[in-house]
Amino acid sequence: MHINLRENHANKLRRAILGNAIFSGLSGALIILAEPLVVAWLGVPEISIWPVGAGLLLFSAYLFWMGQSTRLPGALVKGVILGDWAWVAGTAVLLLLKAKLFSGFGVFLLLDIAIVVAIFAILQAQGLKKVTAS
Repeated sequence: MHINLRENHANKLRRAILGNAIFSGLSGALIILAEPLVVAWLGVPEISIWPVGAGLLLFSAYLFWMGQSTRLPGALVKGVILGDWAWVAGTAVLLLLKAKLFSGFGVFLLLDIAIVVAIFAILQAQGLKKVTAS
C-alpha cells in the first residue's frame, strides 16, 4: 500500500508526521547546541548525550522527507509509529530501572517527552487508519 500525503484525506497523517519532525528536530538541536545544559537538567553530568541529539536530527530529516513525499509506502509510516512507541517504552524501562540516576526535573522532562512522543504515535496511527480506510 502506498500513501499520497498530498491528498486531502491524508492531511491528518501529514500534519502528525511534520509535527513529529519539528519536535524531533528542535529536541535534537537543543541537545547538540546546549548539551551541558540538558545534561544538567537531567541530573546526570557524567554522560554525553550528543549522539541522541544527532539521531533526532537525522530522524527529523527523515520525517520531513516523508511529509513531503507524494508516494510513500505505508510500511514506512508504520515503522515511524513503532519507533515512537519504542521510544516511549524505552523511556519507561529506563525510568523503572534507573530513575535514581536522574534529578527530579530530569524524570519530569523524560516523562514529558515520552508523553509528546506517544501523542505523535497516536495521531500518526489515527491518520494512517483514515488514509487506509479511504
